[in-house]
Amino acid sequence: MKALFRIFMVCGAIALIGFMFFNTPRENEPLKGPNANSNIIPKNELKQPEMGATTRPKNGMSTLIGQEAKVVLEKYGEPVRKEPSSFGYEWWVYNSDSSKFFMVGVDNKIVTQVYIAGEDLDASPFKVGQKRDDIYRMTIIDYEVTANVGKNIFVFSMSEEDMQTRLLVKFDGLFAQLYIDRETGELQGIRFTNSKTLVLHQPYEMTYQGELVIPTPPSSFLQQEINAANAEQLDDLINVTRVQHDLTPLKIDESLEEVAKMHSEDMKVHNFLAHESPTNGDLKKRLETQGIEYSGANENLATDYFDAIEAMHGWLNSPEHRNVILNEKYTTVGSGVFLNYYTQIFLEASSQKLDSENNDSEEPVENIDESSQ
Repeated sequence: MKALFRIFMVCGAIALIGFMFFNTPRENEPLKGPNANSNIIPKNELKQPEMGATTRPKNGMSTLIGQEAKVVLEKYGEPVRKEPSSFGYEWWVYNSDSSKFFMVGVDNKIVTQVYIAGEDLDASPFKVGQKRDDIYRMTIIDYEVTANVGKNIFVFSMSEEDMQTRLLVKFDGLFAQLYIDRETGELQGIRFTNSKTLVLHQPYEMTYQGELVIPTPPSSFLQQEINAANAEQLDDLINVTRVQHDLTPLKIDESLEEVAKMHSEDMKVHNFLAHESPTNGDLKKRLETQGIEYSGANENLATDYFDAIEAMHGWLNSPEHRNVILNEKYTTVGSGVFLNYYTQIFLEASSQKLDSENNDSEEPVENIDESSQ
């Protein structure tokens, strides 16, 4: 009997350890974006690169750049959302179909940029899913690209990393940022932009001659709206990314969004970049405080990206963060942004919650039957 009792005790201990292990949120290193180290260098005499511009595309969504916003409405209808940005323009978000997902930047009723991630959209001369090697064969690409805003000259220099995952291509009066999936070598998304918007973003190391073009800082109230907009865009982009990789989209959970938002603000206010907060604890503690149940959890953190598009692309090209984004076991996500701090929390639903959801899904059917009798 004593031997049997010891066996039961050992099995119980193993079960307890297993429960604690599998219900402990995973952690990976927070990600710092390229804007953390990009230099902005003024020069009195700037030598422009000799490389010229490629002929501007005559077809596709890049032709929207420079046109009045009403052209977008006539062609694509009203956007699902209109949201402010940190750069003065407004984002129009078209997210009703992942295969046709795109966002349009509008400034003073003029289209200044278009971001395309839907595989069924015309991104000529490029295409979502296109191989990097194919892009290099068909496109003139240089390490340095020049943009002019009035009499001011700006030269962007790409790193080796940029040349593999974040190309900048110059056309006549137009620029294209190509976001490439490092692991698959496929084009994940395309951002077409005019020169002023490119300079406002400062996405690469930059030297310039003349006056620096900078955005007007938003009010504190507007910044709150911008934070919320970036979080919603992260939610859109995570599911577009998962669909591109043949995975099920994640459910958006408002309680989880609140936990993520609080952590992003906490990191900025208390000047740290980590999963464990000095005041609110680690992810497990933060989820427990909000009464959120789960079987497994993980969290992606980032800073120094100028918008949600760049943050999502950075995560996808970081192996640890990519594994979280493309993990089949996660069913729920919540995103939170505060200035340039980004948090995205992933949950694997607990068995208790799944049972509850199954029961809830049956109730409306019963109600419908009763009302129809």
